[in-house]
Amino acid sequence: MKSYKHILVSVIGALALSFAGASFASNDEAQSKAGIKVEWGDFDDYRDVRAASEPKGTFHKRVKESFDKFFTEYGKELPEGQTLSIEIKDLDLAGHVQMTGTRNIRTMKELYFPRMEFSYKLTGADGNVIKEGEAKIKDMNYLYHEKTWKRYREGFYYEKRMFREWFEDTLGKS
Repeated sequence: MKSYKHILVSVIGALALSFAGASFASNDEAQSKAGIKVEWGDFDDYRDVRAASEPKGTFHKRVKESFDKFFTEYGKELPEGQTLSIEIKDLDLAGHVQMTGTRNIRTMKELYFPRMEFSYKLTGADGNVIKEGEAKIKDMNYLYHEKTWKRYREGFYYEKRMFREWFEDTLGKS
């Protein structure tokens, strides 16, 4: 009886591992098709990724997930087989977190414009580097743009808009 249980447990374990391996392969495959791969640094080292009204860890997770989703979707703008690898070195979200009474709020003023610093490498399907460099982008007029872009209602609109403009200007995409 023990040997049957041992065999059954082994078979179930092997099946579970094979299914898990298949799902990991699918995720890797989906990420490689996305076109943009992002490497994040430590959010505590960035200029301003401060939470206003939620726990810091939760806010950092939300920022990362929001940008990762954006990069995955925007990566589809790249020609088939091209990959854009980005290493985020600094991020300064639009606005400034300050204490007002009993809670923090993010205040949007001209003075607190969004900034992002990253290195990038665009490679073709053959693995050859097409373009690479360092980017320091900022949008000092972030409050004065028309909000006609479809992502206006998403979080971190100003930063994503700024990246989109860099993407189109630097990589020639529309």
